[in-house]
Amino acid sequence: MVLHKSVILLLLTLIIPGVEALAQAAVTVSGQVTDASTREPLVGVNVYVRDRMVGTSTDSRGRYSLTTNTPTPFTLVFSMVGFTPQVISITESRSELNVALSEGQVLGSEVVVTASRVEENIMRSPVSVEKMDMRAIRETPAASFYEGLANLKAVDIITSSLGFKIINTRGFMSTSNNRFVQFIDGMDNQAPGLNIPVGNMVGISELDAESVEIIPGAASALYGPNAFNGVINMTSKNPFEYQGFSAMAKLGVNHVDGRDASPSPLYEGMVRYAKAINNRFAFKVNLAYMTAHDWHANSTENVDPLSYATQGNNPNNPAYNALNVYGDEAVTSLPIGPFGLPVRVARTGYLEEDLVDYDTYSLKGDAALHYRVTERLEVIYHYKYGAGTSVYQAANRYAIKNFTLQQHKLELRGTNFFARTYSTFENSGDSYDSRFLALNLNRTWKSDQQWFQEYAAAYLGLVPTLTPGNHDAARSFADRGRLEPGTPEFEREKERLQGLTDFRRGAKFDDQTKMYHTEGQYDLSRWTGKVVDVQLGGNYRLYDLNSNGTIFSDTTGNDITIYEYGAYAQAIKRLLSDRLKVTASLRYDKNENFKGRFTPRASAVFTVAENHNFRASFQTGFRNPTTQDQFIFLNVGQAILVGGVPATSRGLNLYGPGSNTITLSSVQAFGNEVQLDVIGGANSSRAVIENAGILQAAEVDYVKPEQVRAYEVGYKGLLLEKSLMFDINYYYSSYRDFILGTTVVQTESDIQTNPQAAAFDIALSRFQPYQLYTNADQQVAAQGAALGVTYILSGYTFGGNTNWNKLDLGEDTNPDQIAGFNTPEWKFNLTAGNRNVYRNLGFSAAFRWSDSYIWQSSFIAGINDALIPSYYTLDAQVSYKVAVIKSIFRIGGSNVTNNRIRQVYGGPYIGGLYYVSVTFDELLN
Repeated sequence: MVLHKSVILLLLTLIIPGVEALAQAAVTVSGQVTDASTREPLVGVNVYVRDRMVGTSTDSRGRYSLTTNTPTPFTLVFSMVGFTPQVISITESRSELNVALSEGQVLGSEVVVTASRVEENIMRSPVSVEKMDMRAIRETPAASFYEGLANLKAVDIITSSLGFKIINTRGFMSTSNNRFVQFIDGMDNQAPGLNIPVGNMVGISELDAESVEIIPGAASALYGPNAFNGVINMTSKNPFEYQGFSAMAKLGVNHVDGRDASPSPLYEGMVRYAKAINNRFAFKVNLAYMTAHDWHANSTENVDPLSYATQGNNPNNPAYNALNVYGDEAVTSLPIGPFGLPVRVARTGYLEEDLVDYDTYSLKGDAALHYRVTERLEVIYHYKYGAGTSVYQAANRYAIKNFTLQQHKLELRGTNFFARTYSTFENSGDSYDSRFLALNLNRTWKSDQQWFQEYAAAYLGLVPTLTPGNHDAARSFADRGRLEPGTPEFEREKERLQGLTDFRRGAKFDDQTKMYHTEGQYDLSRWTGKVVDVQLGGNYRLYDLNSNGTIFSDTTGNDITIYEYGAYAQAIKRLLSDRLKVTASLRYDKNENFKGRFTPRASAVFTVAENHNFRASFQTGFRNPTTQDQFIFLNVGQAILVGGVPATSRGLNLYGPGSNTITLSSVQAFGNEVQLDVIGGANSSRAVIENAGILQAAEVDYVKPEQVRAYEVGYKGLLLEKSLMFDINYYYSSYRDFILGTTVVQTESDIQTNPQAAAFDIALSRFQPYQLYTNADQQVAAQGAALGVTYILSGYTFGGNTNWNKLDLGEDTNPDQIAGFNTPEWKFNLTAGNRNVYRNLGFSAAFRWSDSYIWQSSFIAGINDALIPSYYTLDAQVSYKVAVIKSIFRIGGSNVTNNRIRQVYGGPYIGGLYYVSVTFDELLN
């Protein structure tokens, strides 16, 4: 009976606005919108009733006609990017309401929604927020608008390949960056199983992008788990407001220096069509495709964890493990040194360029249906499809091949609420692990055991034709019969292994993980606004893991699902004649595998004078362990990755004292000590036994969520008659329980009862490394500041921003527990542009400089000093508009000086990408 009443109430909620609308006399307003300076008609101007879901846009002649049942008087808004909006009070039907809009960018007039989940002026946002509007998207000098986000204040973007550009703010960057959430039209764009930030490889089409908003820093109080370092919210164009046909074609070229490959073309094309019918029904379709030859990762630095510190890049090191050479992770200790001491030897590996497909592509398509039930209620169905091939870097370099991501969304949106449900279906396609491909390629033509035996025999002089004591000769002898890249035999075997999902024999992922999400929000301010504005919301999410045992421990009969839910409330109070705006919010979240937690936020914005606003905020955030942090069970060659919840590690005897599990730092210290003793001529057994005391048993806790407390103060103001805008802020964040991978090794002997035997196990490489997901013991802090300046003068826009970020560590910090800050201490951006310098000729340019920084990740486990040198890039483009054919022609490039830079240790060196493009848009004025 209660459920029956609830359904009736819901139906009444939906029907009453329609009944109310039918009771009102219809009002029709029509006319023309023109450019105030040229008197030319303006196409695509948004004309809508304020606080209602009713509106239209001007046609090719600048004409509009709008009929509404909204009771008079009401406010009609005329708006268009790049023009000053106009609002007109309507009291009756009008047949020739002509409006002239003045062109010009008005600083500080932007409206944002991401900072508080309600519309507000960017000048009075309670926290730092960055926005790129439709014009900035269209005029970015970079090869794509997504790459151009790096020009925004406090935003960091790194590139691990053409297809994977990862966004972050305020430190702790990683190539999988699960601490930063990306939404497209309200849908989380993270791949739920592979946990890869698909970014814009399968994201939003540039022709359909209306705006991008970014919140730097913690945002869990409103957005829940994982909004730990920030949120990016990309919004597409509504088909009611942006109608007509548009298309873009781009031809580019990279590798112009021939350093890694011959100059290679980039082809990109996209189309969009949208149409509204009777202002009640509208639809849109988008299709975008890009293909190019990717950047090559070909670094050969030694990253063998036991010889890196002592031998570095010594080419005579027989255990040399090159950074972007795979298969050389197969290593053992052979008793071929002086007095029979063990010597580490690695198999010969294969270059990454011989293993992965660098011919990258991205295919994006979507379709949306919008139906306005009443002037207060709209129903939306949205389908998105993305596919692509690229290279993704995490614990290994993964060939993401023919990966697909599909999303279905059904949304009910009113003037003061929304409710949406969507599903995400991931398919790894033909993706595979390049490291395991190399390891198993080697093992198909000769087993590891046979190869090492032949190497030892050749080095010890047991092969009559070879001179003993020569590592090069021993390697050549053991490499007899090796599959050589480029040969038919190599290519045939590589293709076969790419299709095998058993990592003991092949390299393929087989993942079809699904995620289901439902959420809603209701704004009660219509009833509570005289006292305080109130918003309530909540969500429910379910993960259904399905990797067939290739990523997770979801083998047959061990199905894994994870649910989580949350709810939040926010209150906004205006005081002192609206000069002070105070906001407070509180959220509760519960994950199936972790305790529930509250995340509060409080902020205040004080307007000391018109266009001068000071803000202060306190925020909390947390990040739940990802699906992989919880349930991964994956052999990546260097180690076996093990999830941090009890169910994953059950039966492995990895936890607790008294086990045969030893920390990686103990193993490294032991290896270094033994090598030093060997140099001093010590006896083998004596060196091993004397140094056994440095070994320590591992004691690792189960994984739990990360936590952050963040404080921020800032100022945003306008000067010189609103032509100069300043935005400055300082933040301090304190972090606890950072999730990280702790590497331990499991020996055959128990360290507690027989340390000497365990030491011999280490010396002879008789151990299995595991990388466990756990939490850092120590508390760390980060602080930083950012300054942004924008100045408009006679049609020119000049911008600049600088960012300072600093990681604060205690004196007793364990280097193995540093959670990869991976962020330059200093960086700055300079931008300039004018869309109409002379007779429809425009330009834009952006210069970026980054300080050097240390890169730490699971890809180079055990190495804490991998340096990314300082670098700079220059993006630039020149445009020419041909209004008569509604087209813009552009020529430009990213990194036009072709300054080869590397942003990720283990990733490629990125050079210049140059392009020419033409864009046709019916809405172009």
